[in-house]
Amino acid sequence: MRRILQQLNREVGVKGSMVVSPDGLVVMAELGEGIDQEVVAAMASSTIVSTKRALSLCGSEKFDRLILTAAHGKIVFVDIELAYLLVLTDKNINIDFTLLEIDGAAHRIRNTWKIE
Repeated sequence: MRRILQQLNREVGVKGSMVVSPDGLVVMAELGEGIDQEVVAAMASSTIVSTKRALSLCGSEKFDRLILTAAHGKIVFVDIELAYLLVLTDKNINIDFTLLEIDGAAHRIRNTWKIE
């Protein structure tokens, strides 16, 4: 899993990536220097729980992907069944190209868990 995250982090504009459980526990993290993984994991957990609650009220069970855009970049959340893949990017990234790589990494992580 670490190798998958490291490979993803080599994409242009990707600042770091991590896998977190729905309750915010860090499964694996490869974040850039100066990014506090515990803070990102806590924010991710809060965002995931709030989003799932809101979707439930609208009649949806879950989300596949969520893109949070902030002043300094984006965070992409991808549901990988047992956890969530988070990818932190620059604000000016061409997200369409990067999403292909993110989806590929999410697929490889899912397959890694199915083998183990």
